[in-house]
Amino acid sequence: MTFRFHRRLALACIGASMWALAAQAADYPSQPIKVVVPFPAGGSTDLVTRALVVELGAALKQTVVVENRAGAGSLLGSESVAKAAPDGYTLLMAGLTNVFLPYVHKNLRFHPVDDFASIGLVADLPNVLAVHAATPYKKLEDLIKAEKAKPKSISFASAGVATPSHLVCEMVNFQAGTQLEHVPYKGNAPAVADVMGGHIPVMCNNLGGTLPYMSSGQLRILAQTGKTRSAAVPDVPTFAELGISGLEAGLWMGLVAPKGTPADILKTLNQALTKAMGSAALKDKLQQLGATPLPTTVAAFEERVRQDRRAWDPMLGKLNLSGH
Repeated sequence: MTFRFHRRLALACIGASMWALAAQAADYPSQPIKVVVPFPAGGSTDLVTRALVVELGAALKQTVVVENRAGAGSLLGSESVAKAAPDGYTLLMAGLTNVFLPYVHKNLRFHPVDDFASIGLVADLPNVLAVHAATPYKKLEDLIKAEKAKPKSISFASAGVATPSHLVCEMVNFQAGTQLEHVPYKGNAPAVADVMGGHIPVMCNNLGGTLPYMSSGQLRILAQTGKTRSAAVPDVPTFAELGISGLEAGLWMGLVAPKGTPADILKTLNQALTKAMGSAALKDKLQQLGATPLPTTVAAFEERVRQDRRAWDPMLGKLNLSGH
């Protein structure tokens, strides 16, 4: 009797939970949605997200806000969303850093890729290596020669350990045999500030966060990632053109939700994202940032992650990032 009672009670609870989830999905969204950016305000991920939420909110007919939660190369913000309620009201602007994090932090309390449900890709940005305009480095070759003449004498700034900006410069070290010294920051914006202030001569950054300072003549971009040159900086050679392989991929951004988010909510979000990405205003903003819109299908998102894992795994293993 007791067993049957508890069994009925358990089934009733499961049924009630399923009904609640179904009702929640049917009413979604009934309250403001938060998109966590795991980097400080002012960087390209932040700027792209803030441009997106305007159109996303219009498509959903609901307020969508941005919350910056920076730290540990996107780890803190990513973990906060992975552990949030899977109800569609807390989302993450994920990126290439989510692929890198497991190589740096061996005792993670969550998985930066597997503990999320894909909504859709948003945009791709080239990564670049730039120097302060006052430095004597006119070409990447000049920087490499200067570093080899005096190893470990030149530092580079990045958005943090295991961020794309860090690993682009590490790939240069790996391929060119240089020993540029890494100085990590909590995001691209403070890294740019120190380079602009003349405290550090070199930085790796995404194109969007560097372009305004190149246009003003304060920074000089020496090389960019990608298979072809970006239309935003057609005079800047790719790393591949300069003999540095392994940097054919750029920095992607995509919306994800906590694993376990109901399929109907994910579908609603994907449809809204697709509609938002069709906005002429958003396309113009992405172009100003040097970003390229990406396909918003879940299949395209998951294939991009698989490609990244295949492309970066050999190099990341050799770098032993967990020792940083």
